[in-house]
Amino acid sequence: MFTTSLSSSIGRAALVLAIATTTVGAQDSTAGASREHSPSALARRSAATLTIVQSRPQGEFGRSVGLGYGADGAYLFRLDDAGLWSLRISAGVVSYGNESRRTPLSESVGGRVLVDVKTDNYIMPMSIGPQLTWPTGTVRPYVNAGVGGQAFLTESHIESSDDLVSFASTTNHSSFAPTWSAGGGIYVPVYYGKTSVQLDLGMQYVNGGRTRYLARGSITDLPGAQISITPLESATHLVLVRFGARVGL
Repeated sequence: MFTTSLSSSIGRAALVLAIATTTVGAQDSTAGASREHSPSALARRSAATLTIVQSRPQGEFGRSVGLGYGADGAYLFRLDDAGLWSLRISAGVVSYGNESRRTPLSESVGGRVLVDVKTDNYIMPMSIGPQLTWPTGTVRPYVNAGVGGQAFLTESHIESSDDLVSFASTTNHSSFAPTWSAGGGIYVPVYYGKTSVQLDLGMQYVNGGRTRYLARGSITDLPGAQISITPLESATHLVLVRFGARVGL
């Protein structure tokens, strides 16, 4: 009888131990899975914006260069838990003052094969600086400031007559101007899930330094396959109007 009682006690103890081991294992597995799928601290503090941009040159620059259109992207790193302060790094590209002409591929071929010679002027603004955002509510205003620069680039390339293939290009001019900027706008939340999506509506004033750049008509074609380039020079102030989206956790 003692043996039977002892066997029964050992059996109950083994059962309890097995249940406890299974429970602890399941808890460890759940915790491990939770840790595996939880975002990192960097991901929780990071957000990105992608916006369509219209550039509006100001002052003397505006009298030489018309409106431009392009895209802008920014990375935001949240500096505090509430989300009031962030470090903003942005870069974009804007096309302005494009021109095109149709011409024979070469003098030896003559007019039997025609191509399009297209010239594109670009501004590429970039900046880094702080951003202050009101992090809650249906409409979330923000202001930012930054220092950086903007590169100017003019490139000509040849396209086939159907505008599908570009097979040669030349950089006609490039320059750089230092800048400081200040801007603001609003975020409007539109989606919540694993990531949140907010509309981004904003404007930014860019105070650009003096530099040389090209505009429509700055390149003149001369006989003998030669060209004449006449750069313009001025301060390069402009306003960027942005519309796009912000994505983050």
